[in-house]
Amino acid sequence: MSQLAIIQPNEITNARYEFTALQKNIIYMIYKELQGYLTKEAALNEDLFNNFVVSVPVSVLAGERNHPKVIEAAKGLMTKPMEYKYSRDKKHYTVATVLVHTAKHAHGSDTVELYIPKDALSLLLYIGKGFTIYQLPIAMTLRSKHSKRIYELCCRWADKGGFTISVEEFRHMLCLENEYVEISMFRRKVLDVAKTELKESADVWFEYELRKIKSRSFNTLTFTIFSNDLKQKNADKGVYPNVYNFLANIFPAIVSDKAMRIADELTDKQQLAAAWSKLRPLWEKYGKKSMERRLFENTAKKVLREDFGIKC
Repeated sequence: MSQLAIIQPNEITNARYEFTALQKNIIYMIYKELQGYLTKEAALNEDLFNNFVVSVPVSVLAGERNHPKVIEAAKGLMTKPMEYKYSRDKKHYTVATVLVHTAKHAHGSDTVELYIPKDALSLLLYIGKGFTIYQLPIAMTLRSKHSKRIYELCCRWADKGGFTISVEEFRHMLCLENEYVEISMFRRKVLDVAKTELKESADVWFEYELRKIKSRSFNTLTFTIFSNDLKQKNADKGVYPNVYNFLANIFPAIVSDKAMRIADELTDKQQLAAAWSKLRPLWEKYGKKSMERRLFENTAKKVLREDFGIKC
């Protein structure tokens, strides 16, 4: 893996938060310093990270001698908590924590020291539920905060060829429930900006489709992901998004990762194409409203169970 590549837990990739582009770049610099600690043991070691400090370069983040701007961005991070859950010794916990609790600048230096809370490190380091790999220079240079988030999602799903998410869930993830309410504005200010930036500047890019699934308004968003590395043959992966999109309609991603796990299991068994040949007619009937929702779900689960040995 390239020394410029960053590993990030999928829980961070999928988390709900709203950071500015500069705040995202600060987080990227923190992750650069954390790469050597990304193990399950490190994330759960309560004594390992007392007073953990990361020095971030001011000139890289905001221009030479612009430490007030970096400190202001860090102060913003101190007011934006993130929440996560974990279990230990048969007890369950919910934790809300900020990612930075102190920012310190020594006058005359080119760095700002950021102090990271222990509970935040448990979130930032835990890759037990999967991880995303992206290129640090690309993530840092993307201008739009939405482009940065969508770039991470594209990196996570690039090897699958794409993914589907409800518009409601996508808005929730980016804290856009009350912004760009008109779908035309949502396209122009969020999706099209990111699409253009990634196509011009990133190692992965996307096309998207907004659809109406049993709704009068657009409620489903499908991303098809491509690579600027010509060695990667995305055309060979076209079946996976179809199967995943079908499964995500039955097993929503906001509830569990079951859709991805089933699609991966079918891939491992080399049964993806065979499964799609049986599931596609159900999808078409459901889309034409000639099959009721309950029958659609029950029939699909029966096919997966009886024809492919998938436990639903």
